[in-house]
Amino acid sequence: MIVNGIEIDLANLEKPLLLVSEEDELLFLQLIQPTIEQELIQCQLALSTRKSISLVKDIWLAMYRDREKLYINSGHAMLYPIRLILFELVTQAEYFQRLAKKSRGDECLSLIYAVILLQFVLQWLKDRFSGNKEVYGALKRLYRVSDDELSKEPSYETREQKIAQAIAVKAIRFEVRENNQEFASLLYQSYNLIVFLHSKANEGDVKESILPSLRHLAEPLNLFYQERYTTNNPSFTG
Repeated sequence: MIVNGIEIDLANLEKPLLLVSEEDELLFLQLIQPTIEQELIQCQLALSTRKSISLVKDIWLAMYRDREKLYINSGHAMLYPIRLILFELVTQAEYFQRLAKKSRGDECLSLIYAVILLQFVLQWLKDRFSGNKEVYGALKRLYRVSDDELSKEPSYETREQKIAQAIAVKAIRFEVRENNQEFASLLYQSYNLIVFLHSKANEGDVKESILPSLRHLAEPLNLFYQERYTTNNPSFTG
C-alpha cells in the first residue's frame, strides 16, 4: 500500500512491543488497511510510516485488550527504544486509562483513540525538539521515511543511530518530566476532543459512527493543537 508516497506492507510492520495473538494481528490489518485507503482518519504523523503505524498497533492493542493483562515482549522492546518510551508514556497516563475503559473490546474505537492520542503526542514532541538536531533526527524517523530505510530491521542500524536513539529516549523522558503538567494537559485535551467528536456523532435521534467526523480532521486538529501547545521554549539538549 502507498502511504505518503511510500510503499508500505501493512502485513509486515515492525515487531510488536506486546505479546499479540495471530487473531489480533489479523484484526488490526483488517482495520488499518481500509482506514488508510479510504482516508477515514486524517492524522498524518500517526499514520505516516511503518514505524508510526507499528506504534499505533501497540497502543491499539493496549486499548482493545486490557493493558494490565498484556505482557511486553522484552526481546522486541530492546529493538525499538523510542517506540517503547512513547508507548509507556501514553499507556501509563490517566486519560489513556479512561479512554481504554470506554473502548475495551471495541476494535474500531480503540483504533480511533490510539491514532488521535499518538497524533497529539508526536506533534508535541516534534514541536519541542524541532530545534535539537540530534534528538529530532532520531525522532523524525517515526514519521518520515527515506528509501534506504524501507527494508531495514533494527539489526541493521548503525552504532551512531543506536546512540542517537538512546539520547532521544533520555531527552524525551527529561522533557516529559520537566513539562509534566503540559504533557498531562495534552492528553487531557486529546481526551476532550474525542469526547466532543462522540457528542457530535450522537446528536439527534440517530446514533452515527464517529468515523465521518474524522475524515476532515487534519486542519481543525492542527488548529486545536497550535492554539494550545505551540511553544518556543528551548528543549533539552542532552
